[in-house]
Amino acid sequence: MKQDENNPILSPILSFHTYFDYIIFIHIGRNFYRDNQTKVPLRGISASQFRHPLDKELTNFVESAPFQPLLEQAIRSSFSLVEQSVRLDLLGSSVKVSGNQLPELYEGMNEAARILDMAIVPELYIQSSSQANAYTLALQGKNTTALVVITSALLERCTNEEIQAIIGHELGHLKCSHSLYLTLGGLASIPLRILPVIGSLSENFLQEWRLSAEYSCDRAALLVAQDVNVVTGAMLKLFAGTDRVTNSAAFIEQSREYKKLLDNANPLVRRRVMRRVRTHPLPVERVVELEEWAKSKEYKSILESCK
Repeated sequence: MKQDENNPILSPILSFHTYFDYIIFIHIGRNFYRDNQTKVPLRGISASQFRHPLDKELTNFVESAPFQPLLEQAIRSSFSLVEQSVRLDLLGSSVKVSGNQLPELYEGMNEAARILDMAIVPELYIQSSSQANAYTLALQGKNTTALVVITSALLERCTNEEIQAIIGHELGHLKCSHSLYLTLGGLASIPLRILPVIGSLSENFLQEWRLSAEYSCDRAALLVAQDVNVVTGAMLKLFAGTDRVTNSAAFIEQSREYKKLLDNANPLVRRRVMRRVRTHPLPVERVVELEEWAKSKEYKSILESCK
């Protein structure tokens, strides 16, 4: 299953992560959260508190647009049909997690939702697949419960703590209503695409917005895990395809090497790399971004203010 990146309506609806897009972890199979007393429930936290700056700026712009209420209603109506179809497919072919079915995952989802102060806990499904993925319909329906899906391959590769961080990332998309706002942004940019220069700039803005939305959700994963080593270590396992790679500092040094080489590369090579369309930021960029945010006053103030 892949996103339709050319469809401004459907492309952001599925928050979809492949081996090279998302955090994959190694499964040990222990019980969840025996030592969870130190985790801070973030009472009253809003999405604006952890959004990446560009994600926040463009979301605020779309929220203030005069067309926003009418288009939001139309998007939600269309979304309900997509949601109904996906829910039926999951109920018919996947395993729904509950207190009686994979209770450790059920506990992990409930705790993650409590940490991010989400009133309605999404349904969690395990889908049989040889590819390690996680995704959500990143928009909360008015009369339905949101959906989060983790594939069996991902589950087998993850520790329980890391699975909860994955859930946190997906809850970040829901908390931020990324499907709604990215779709609104895509619709607003349609008239601009036929214009020279401006059309290209609008496409670049949307691309940067999608990437910054992933940074926002990496932050949500950290807020749930409340341990940067869980998240960055998991990223390393994803990017290397093995759990034997564990040195985050060495990977950050690799990111500096990448930047230096890119800065000194032939202009044609550099342009090709910079113009490559991506659904997610580069691995080295995600690790550095998350490490920096984990050390920031912003992150620490969230933990303090929401106690």
